[in-house]
Amino acid sequence: MVKSGNSTIVRSAARALDVLEIVVQAEKAPTFTMIQKVSGIPKSSLSYLMQELVQKRYVQYDTELKVYYPGLALLALSAECMSTTNFSVELTRGIKSLQEETGETTHAVIREGRFAIFIGKQASAKAVSSVLNIGFKLGAHATGCGLVMLASLPDDELHALIDPVTLEQYTPYTITDKKRLYREIRRVRRYGYAFDDQGNILGGCCIAAPVYNREKEVVAAISISVLASKATISYLRFLRRKVREKAQEISMRLGYL
Repeated sequence: MVKSGNSTIVRSAARALDVLEIVVQAEKAPTFTMIQKVSGIPKSSLSYLMQELVQKRYVQYDTELKVYYPGLALLALSAECMSTTNFSVELTRGIKSLQEETGETTHAVIREGRFAIFIGKQASAKAVSSVLNIGFKLGAHATGCGLVMLASLPDDELHALIDPVTLEQYTPYTITDKKRLYREIRRVRRYGYAFDDQGNILGGCCIAAPVYNREKEVVAAISISVLASKATISYLRFLRRKVREKAQEISMRLGYL
């Protein structure tokens, strides 16, 4: 028989995990009211729980916007978990060597729903990147890596993610027209790589390629970011070859044949 004290601890732990999932998975940073509505936790209990999570830096509270974000402690814990897997080790090693070979900023990205989550970054001396930290999230439609991963989805799953929503516009060049987005995704499927022209940061372009696992599934993508002013046709061809070769090398190390 479980003692009442133990039952209370288990319930509190479950509530904390529920709240963290809500904060991490929300498309927009949630308010207290939104968290309370989704979780169903009584307001007084939730207030105390949020104070504890903020104090321990698992969530961060924006006093101006009155919303919550994943905290530094949570991001650090996530990164530490990732670093214990061969998947993360191979991605990190791959983008590091790619940065050294090209001298440009490189990224490793996974997909969460219709969003691209940046899990690795190797910056150049003159970095061009909108990525602020590990765990940074952008609409997949606005990044080269995101386009690569969207292109790997079956059409029915792709449309289920994209059709019901309004696509975020980060710059004047972000693809927000869905017909145009689907055309671009067909192009990515045809050629096996994606090119993002200032879709999430002005003055920055990137070329991305997919990373496969042994089941031949796209599990991540890697990219090279470059200043738009340097993006000549010949240089982009060089970067395209480099990123595709590195993505293939990482895939093979993950068991893809």
